Amino acid sequence: MSVLNRTTGRLAKAVAVGALGAAIAIGTAACGAGKISQSADQQPAINGSTGTITLDPDIVDGDELRNGEIAIRNVQIVYPRSNADQTFTDGGPFDIAFLASNDSVTRKVKLVEIVGPDGSSVSIENPSKSSGTKSDPRLLGPGENMLAGVPADVNTSAAEAANIERFSVTLTQATKVRAGLTAPLTFRFEVYDLAGKDLGLKQVTIETPVDGGTLKDRVDVVRDLQGEGH
Repeated sequence: MSVLNRTTGRLAKAVAVGALGAAIAIGTAACGAGKISQSADQQPAINGSTGTITLDPDIVDGDELRNGEIAIRNVQIVYPRSNADQTFTDGGPFDIAFLASNDSVTRKVKLVEIVGPDGSSVSIENPSKSSGTKSDPRLLGPGENMLAGVPADVNTSAAEAANIERFSVTLTQATKVRAGLTAPLTFRFEVYDLAGKDLGLKQVTIETPVDGGTLKDRVDVVRDLQGEGH
């Protein structure tokens, strides 16, 4: 029985998103005894790009204390599901998909902006169905994640059943975006300590591909690998 089938509510949501992040981060699943869960929101060759922001360390008595990282995984510009030729001609609108994780235990981070190619515009909309537990959905505490967009040809039914929230990120006026090429996307985060003190802005630019379009169906769920062939 999978993790999602054994848990409900907020626990199911946390486990599902956490497993999704871990699977994307490592890119492959290890073989061995016991049950191993990973996301199938990817094929053996990841379609998206990755980026990492290393947070500034603290210096205490001459010692450097690391504060972790922000991990951004499976970043892609989603291939238009209809009217693709016209969408590329118009420079959008294109959906952007990614998973961002706060891998720090000492910092909170907030996605404040995504900057696209020259002349383009990127909008970020909070999930339409919010759990109401966070006043600012873009503010990620230690170990928290944010999921945006849906890569092409992904079945999202299990993720929806687990109440996993998705941000809507849209790229427009991007007339230089082409299938088979990459486009730069710059992710900017504000960083805070756990008391809420503003520690400044951190960013990373990721060369982002256009998703492969009509690929073999993928399933956006956490699946149990026990018993599957390696």
